[in-house]
Amino acid sequence: MISEYFDNWEVKEEFSQEFISLWDGWLGRDECYKLDEVTEPEWERFNQLVRLLHSEYEMFAVNLGNETINKLEDIDKYLPTYEEDMDRGQMNFSTIIIPSLNAVLAETWDFTYILYHKNNGTVETLKPLIKKSNLFSFSD
Repeated sequence: MISEYFDNWEVKEEFSQEFISLWDGWLGRDECYKLDEVTEPEWERFNQLVRLLHSEYEMFAVNLGNETINKLEDIDKYLPTYEEDMDRGQMNFSTIIIPSLNAVLAETWDFTYILYHKNNGTVETLKPLIKKSNLFSFSD
């Protein structure tokens, strides 16, 4: 399964990117202060999205640190708390494979997730769940 999505534990370049964020686009220099004002309830929107996805799709957690993939059974044991998330480094960010969508959902810096997809309708399929989580999606 790993070779379908990753080369050397990096998502393959053939995947397109859709960004999922608290905002409807990139923050400009004059809006960067918003990053420091994110509240726990706002941050929790990302976990809400992951829970919604888990309720509809089989998902696999990717552990980049030890290069393993495990089926996500109990989503609440997988999701970090706000305090845990604020202290994590990039190697511990959430990365999830959603095989039925041929997609990877990866947490990144600055309260943004990247949905890696193959332009096969995945973005359109997930837009209602993104909206239900009070998040926004956009591409470059």
